Amino acid sequence: MITILSTITAVAVFTGLTAAAPDKRVIQTHSDWRSKIKNVVVLVEENRSFDTFCGGLDYNPSIDGLLKHNYCNSMNATDPKQKADVCAGPLAADVAKDDPNHSISGVNMQLFSTWHPDESAVNAAPAWKYENMRGFVTEQATAYNTEDKARAAEAINYYTPDHIPVFETMAKNFVLFDRWFCAVPGPTNPNRAYITSGTSHGHGRNDNAFGVFGLPQKSIFEQLSEKNVSWINYQNSTTGPGKGFNPDAAFYQWTLASGANATNIKPIQQFYTDAAAGKLPAFTYINPECCSYQSFHPPSPISLGEAFIKGIYEAVRNSPQWNETLFILTFDEHGGFGDHVPPPVGVPAGDDLTYTETATDGKNITFAFNRLGPRVPTLLISPWVGKGVIENKGSNFGGEYTHTSILNFLSELWGLDKLTPRVAWSSTFEHLILDQKRTDGDSPKRLPDPVEWV
Repeated sequence: MITILSTITAVAVFTGLTAAAPDKRVIQTHSDWRSKIKNVVVLVEENRSFDTFCGGLDYNPSIDGLLKHNYCNSMNATDPKQKADVCAGPLAADVAKDDPNHSISGVNMQLFSTWHPDESAVNAAPAWKYENMRGFVTEQATAYNTEDKARAAEAINYYTPDHIPVFETMAKNFVLFDRWFCAVPGPTNPNRAYITSGTSHGHGRNDNAFGVFGLPQKSIFEQLSEKNVSWINYQNSTTGPGKGFNPDAAFYQWTLASGANATNIKPIQQFYTDAAAGKLPAFTYINPECCSYQSFHPPSPISLGEAFIKGIYEAVRNSPQWNETLFILTFDEHGGFGDHVPPPVGVPAGDDLTYTETATDGKNITFAFNRLGPRVPTLLISPWVGKGVIENKGSNFGGEYTHTSILNFLSELWGLDKLTPRVAWSSTFEHLILDQKRTDGDSPKRLPDPVEWV
């Protein structure tokens, strides 16, 4: 039961090829797009895959979701004889009972139906040849030691438009990417490091380095400071020192050494004040809390996550800076939730470092950061982008859309160096910026109220 709380398309067919080289990109753009965007706002939410969050969207038939796929897993994907009879349905809960495993080894099971894929073979072959995307239910059943198919199916069940009216309204009014992959097939902080620096410097889990300004690589925050481009990392941590996750700018040694931790990391309340006053910096980066009530990360209710993104959108939309702003909303990783599209393999890593961990079976796996993670929901919001656009391209433009696409776009916007090979490879999206701004009445100033259900 649900209770109220308060076109252009570019259809592409997944080819299954490994990632194409960036020099094959053929995107056409106009010459003055940089003059239109003065402010970029990035909000990175937590732990939802494209299919489970957007798989039920039906406003455009080209959306590659679950309405045209009978997506099923089995309880034991390692047994090829076991029938895939646990199928995704529009049954996802407001509060997920279980938080799916999203370690790199756990994601291996979800994508390959084994914790130990042959990495040399995988990265030399089409993604579809090895990534069957059929192990999400198996990993869920293993992680929670359950034989209850309904409980394990929560990892692949999806939401309907009635469940996510805030997100759906934003998608229908702006640009939805349905082929945007997270940067790492693993957990939060390695993905957030890729989002903000183009590499995780060999970190494949949420280890202590992220909490103590421990990463040595150059970040987008350092780059912007060098170019005298203003930035603030607004964050909504309510867990206190030493608990929860640091805001992403606080991952880096430079942030502490430069004093930017004191001058450029501010509470979320300041974001709303700055937006209303038209004083947002050129680059706004927003961390939600993590991971209890508004980040979408289980056990955060979807309804409270919707309330949070509604507030961010309305602050941006009604700011005096709206007409010069590009707002990017994405999710850091799939969080162990299911998706039917195999992620690209054989992609450039951020560096030459590898990561090793012990899988559930007690054997080690080593990962070289040369595969992307599953698709995540991503929106491009601005009066300078089209209405109801579905951006669903394959690899024929060069790289793929992934988290480092944001860094590549910023490098083009502000003349920054490409931080890593992954950044340089990633598709950018300036071709989606319109020649003429949409009229003020062509996008909602207020969004629907979120809903809650059981």
